[in-house]
Amino acid sequence: LSFRSVNNFLMTGPKAYLTYSSSVAAGAQSGIEECKFQFGWERWNCPESALQLSTHNRLRSATRETSFVHAISSAGVMYTLTRNCSLGDFESCGCDDSRNGRVGGRGWVWGGCSDNVEFGERISKLFVDALETGHDTRALINLHNNEVGRLAVKATMKRACKCHGVSGSCSIQTCWLQLADFREIGNYLKMKYDQAHKLEMDKRRVRAGNSAESRGATAEAFSNVHATELVFLEDSPDYCTRNASLGHHGTEGRECLQTGKNLSQWEKRSCRRLCTECGLRVEERRAEM
Repeated sequence: LSFRSVNNFLMTGPKAYLTYSSSVAAGAQSGIEECKFQFGWERWNCPESALQLSTHNRLRSATRETSFVHAISSAGVMYTLTRNCSLGDFESCGCDDSRNGRVGGRGWVWGGCSDNVEFGERISKLFVDALETGHDTRALINLHNNEVGRLAVKATMKRACKCHGVSGSCSIQTCWLQLADFREIGNYLKMKYDQAHKLEMDKRRVRAGNSAESRGATAEAFSNVHATELVFLEDSPDYCTRNASLGHHGTEGRECLQTGKNLSQWEKRSCRRLCTECGLRVEERRAEM
């Protein structure tokens, strides 16, 4: 998913989509920015080349990294559409008050303005999944990972409540669901990335050239995969060295962290990961402030 592919789709899609086009583009961009944050100190750091992901593009890798890009982009689009809906930016939708008045639990009832994730999910599906024009295993993997991103938005939602009762006694509460910070969705999907599941395909059946056989092999491979699990098909390269045809820049010339306040273990190991383990020397430069 990229700005370019989103905009190309918007120009050719039904006129009704134009209402949501700026939200979709902003959502895709927020996904890309979150990807860059989550992978800031890793060998693969979410380069722009990784973001041209629509199926008709010649870059058709299905690695653990592309699984994350699909999920975070899809989540970004759904998140922005949902938030804009709740803010009243679209005439066609508003808060989700479908449960209002029902007892939700002990001492609380549904009420207020819940974020309308069903709307965000529906419209983002129309946009993001429509970019996937192929019908092969890779296309199915991309569609699955798009859905993992949408499920992440739902899984991280928070219940917010307001007290009612005599002089603030809070004898009853009205509660609604709201979106988490997008950073939390990024953290959640990064965890899914670390636990991503490699699809083991029966290569003999795939190579048979028989589309029914190939579909059967794909269905079988997916049968053990949970809906919230990221999936990939190919092992990742080490990303140390430059590979122009795959759009990898390598780690030469990148910055890393050795010392500093409040660094996590992951950040402290960045010089080892980006430099020494890639056969490069760390060169220290001091900047005069």
